[in-house]
Amino acid sequence: MKGHSGISSPFFIVRGKIDAIIRDIKKEDAKDVVELFKLNYGDTYYKKSFYDPKTWVEMVESEKYYPVVAEVKGRIVGQFLLTKNDKYNGEIGAVVVHPDFQGRGLMNKMFDYLLKKAESLGLYAIYGEAIMFHPFSQKANLKHGMIETALQLGEVASWIAQKDIKFEKRSGTLVGYKIFKKQKRSLYAPKVYKKLILDRYKKASLPLSKASIRPIKKRLSLWENRLLKISGIIIDGRVKNFENRFNLLFAKAKLRGEMIYADINLHTREIEEITKFLNKKRFFYSGVLFYRYNGFDYLRLQFENTHNVEERLNVCYSDYCKFLSKFVRRDKKRVSRL
Repeated sequence: MKGHSGISSPFFIVRGKIDAIIRDIKKEDAKDVVELFKLNYGDTYYKKSFYDPKTWVEMVESEKYYPVVAEVKGRIVGQFLLTKNDKYNGEIGAVVVHPDFQGRGLMNKMFDYLLKKAESLGLYAIYGEAIMFHPFSQKANLKHGMIETALQLGEVASWIAQKDIKFEKRSGTLVGYKIFKKQKRSLYAPKVYKKLILDRYKKASLPLSKASIRPIKKRLSLWENRLLKISGIIIDGRVKNFENRFNLLFAKAKLRGEMIYADINLHTREIEEITKFLNKKRFFYSGVLFYRYNGFDYLRLQFENTHNVEERLNVCYSDYCKFLSKFVRRDKKRVSRL
């Protein structure tokens, strides 16, 4: 991929706006949505179920998935998906627009519709993970009031491509959040990342309290996405025999995960010592995840379990993305010397 510096993407070709009907998906739209994924990704989209019309038919009556479509003169030319993870948060993504209609404002119209949908569902926040092939989705996230909070290196498998745009290595995603309900919360931030963490809370206008707001149930848990070869360890407090129990989960994660993330509950009193322990394991900074699990906020660290990770050629649109990208690479070097 060439032209990674600055904004140099064919997706920035802007043409005249177009009138479109933005609405919830219907069962009869399923085949058209599948065709949109083929036109945008060929056969490389990682969720192979999205190539099956039955998947989209089932979403019509789902209480977890909420696809919206753009219709122009009776033709389905765009799709944008909201996934409800729990009562607190949801994820937006899997956006596709017919190549003949790109650059005409359809994604922004679907985005506006999804924001209203998320609020109507009572979600506290939504997040999107912008694939860093190009800056278009990053720009759209910022335009709709999302706050950039984390850079996840290596989350996107190298075999995933969009049109002719791809990396030879695993590429990254930039996480952005839209907060609807700004509840007061307490948190404990490790000194090494405290300034960055508090900056994101300030940017999101999230109020902080010195008093403990919610107790947490101490536990460790592992999640895996074997298809994408990524794993994650969720750390809710410092459990008994923490180091040994973490090491067991870490060993399991490394068996199949090329990228491994560690999510530390920011309401954890022992977060300073946990972060130091993880840094010595060569976990380095990724960012902040709001309302991520059961309404709690998390500090995400990351570990590269492969050399096949793109670190420098991820495309950034905003100044904060550029700053964060440099900080993440510096932090990786720092932890490698511990």
